[in-house]
Amino acid sequence: MLDALFESYKAAGLQFANRWVMAPMTRKRSPGGMPTDTVAEYYRRRAAGGVGLIVTEGTLVEHPLASPDTDIPRIGQEQIAAWQAVVQAAQKEGAKVFVQLWHQGPMARPGVSAKAVVEDGREVVAKADKQEEQAFFDAFVNAALYAQKIGFDGIELHGAHGYLLDSFMRYGRLEYICDLLRAMRGKLGPDYPIALRFSQWRVGAFDDRQFHTLQELEQALLALQKAGVDIFHASTRRFWLPEFAGSDLNLAGWTRKITGAPTITVGNIGLVTEEFCGTGPESARELARRYERGDFDMVAIGRPLLSDAQWCNKIRDERSGEIVDYTPEANKIYP
Repeated sequence: MLDALFESYKAAGLQFANRWVMAPMTRKRSPGGMPTDTVAEYYRRRAAGGVGLIVTEGTLVEHPLASPDTDIPRIGQEQIAAWQAVVQAAQKEGAKVFVQLWHQGPMARPGVSAKAVVEDGREVVAKADKQEEQAFFDAFVNAALYAQKIGFDGIELHGAHGYLLDSFMRYGRLEYICDLLRAMRGKLGPDYPIALRFSQWRVGAFDDRQFHTLQELEQALLALQKAGVDIFHASTRRFWLPEFAGSDLNLAGWTRKITGAPTITVGNIGLVTEEFCGTGPESARELARRYERGDFDMVAIGRPLLSDAQWCNKIRDERSGEIVDYTPEANKIYP
């Protein structure tokens, strides 16, 4: 029933081998922010396992408050050669590769955001001033240019889960993100793919919603699309849950309906093989129904690929009985 997801697909000027996407997952295996040969092998194995597009783990832009974690990969002049080895390894296996550009913003400590954050009467995240906002802006534009120079097939902006770019969207500063997109488009040229990952929820606030009405969502998405987004990556925790009352469309479904743009759905897909092969709301049957209805164009999977790099190939070849299901212990698997 998922045969159509294994057909080649053209979007944003790229030809993808299929419609399966490796979702970004932070692994913290890049000492000093430098991707290693082991990182290259990690992504190569998932590319060989059958995904059509790899979106890398969140990769930090060059800014002093991007993250205090020194094992998260970064992107800049020093990392060009290391990232080229990673990209080429995955591309040789037939996958396209996007780098996800990330700044943790208010989720970092010390942090900075579009709005100050106060906890227990103490300001733990500062509101960025105009100078800092320009520094963020420049860091993301420069990172996008490095990505293009390295040979990434495209970029994805991490605008979800309460991190820096998401903070601007949530606190009435959508135009800042649109200005950033326009600046990137001007530097990268008209054809270089730009994806945006966005969400309703934030880390630690899973019931949070930044778009309370369909009209709010529509206004934001159309502005972002006009500013330069080619592909939308609608991050939800469970793909089968409806986003607004009166329809069973999820966030990706509404995004696709509003924009007509290539859209990625994600959310607990294939996490438990028995459930995925069953008939429940989390099943392949339900995923196929939504795909056939036109709710989305690509499907992102995350944790199942940690425990089984060959997950896509096994699903394609009807070898689900051989799939190694995800457990928390799989977080230690590398590469």
